[in-house]
Amino acid sequence: MNYLKQIYYEMRHHRMMTWVSISGTALAIFLVMTFVMAERINTVEMAPESNRSRIMSGTNLHLESNTNAFLGSTWGINPDVVKKLYGNLDGVEVVSYIKAWGDVHDVNVKGEESFACEALDVDENFWKVYDFRFIDGRPFDEAERKAEVKSVVITRSTARKLFGEEKVAGREIEIGMYPYTVIGVVEDVSPLLGNSYAKLYRIYNIESDKGQENTQWFGNTSARLLLKEGKSPKEVKHQVEERYRQLSSEAAKEGMRLIYHGQPYTAEDNAAGSHGSNNTPPTERHQRIQWVIYAILILVPAINLSSMTRSRLRHRVAEIGVRRAFGAKRVDIITQLFGENLIITFIGGCIGLGLSILFLIYASTFLFSYSSIFDSLEILDTTPDLKMVFSWGNFFIALGICLVLNILSATVPAWRASLVDPATALSSR
Repeated sequence: MNYLKQIYYEMRHHRMMTWVSISGTALAIFLVMTFVMAERINTVEMAPESNRSRIMSGTNLHLESNTNAFLGSTWGINPDVVKKLYGNLDGVEVVSYIKAWGDVHDVNVKGEESFACEALDVDENFWKVYDFRFIDGRPFDEAERKAEVKSVVITRSTARKLFGEEKVAGREIEIGMYPYTVIGVVEDVSPLLGNSYAKLYRIYNIESDKGQENTQWFGNTSARLLLKEGKSPKEVKHQVEERYRQLSSEAAKEGMRLIYHGQPYTAEDNAAGSHGSNNTPPTERHQRIQWVIYAILILVPAINLSSMTRSRLRHRVAEIGVRRAFGAKRVDIITQLFGENLIITFIGGCIGLGLSILFLIYASTFLFSYSSIFDSLEILDTTPDLKMVFSWGNFFIALGICLVLNILSATVPAWRASLVDPATALSSR
């Protein structure tokens, strides 16, 4: 207890130095945690994307002539082609074929006012790839998909807006003036989970959809793949790349070739920045840039903090000399200085953590570039759930790095200070 009181006294006695050191640590934690949280939202596993590390998306098709002339590209793929590329892959547990982009439709109860609602057209396997929680009813099945029945699954908030309640399975709504039967109600999905977000989910039948362009290659379809446990995405990519080669050989007879861009994509691929049907996600470069940013965000404040620590210890040489003259051991002095650094790091870390959380809650629109298939103000105004962005593991890693840097910055000055001859130190007072 006396030891802690001594540390507290010394920190109060040197208030400016103490608070500058705390501020430096808080700044380092704030910058690192804010950046980590902003990146985490692209890969976090959270319902209904709880298996995000195992989910891959098969999208895009890029065609060139044998003379390298651009022939066309699209986000959606012809149904026959998408099956050849992504059907029956080794290591894939489930394949879902869905419409490659979402639509916005007017939705209403017959006779009531309509409102705009984001819609995804999906097949029965979509509910196996993503773990939606059903509040009422059920998902549609293969028979309903093949029969193309007018059934729809809606979210909790949509049900409330339409009917004022949630248990609405079996009731009828109109989508673009066409009648649909609600067969299920699911929990709302955050717009930040762009691969599964919608307000309603309609049946998509790949067999009857040949694409709006009605060509041999382009269409409306994309694939979502759920890998088996322990299966590497690289293994699946190698299989798909080989299938691209085979299809490219077929296309060569018509003077064309398919360009492979690293499909199917993982969550990390999709988070790597802008990419489309004509280029490959810069995943490795993105990861390298991340590490460089982490290093800069931690090292720059740490260097300033190290300089401040040395300056603080130089001002305490006389004080340390007095303590040595009264019998204080070198190990006690070094231990106290380390203890001060530990407390400063902990206080600064907590302040930095709090600031980063507040910043992400109230200023998230400055950080997140949403990659959803929809373009809606609701998405742009969405505040991330804390579980989506925060991880204690990431916090303690950042805090630990700051602690190590703080200790290293204090080691040499503390050791030198403890070696000061008491007479020399006292004469400098």
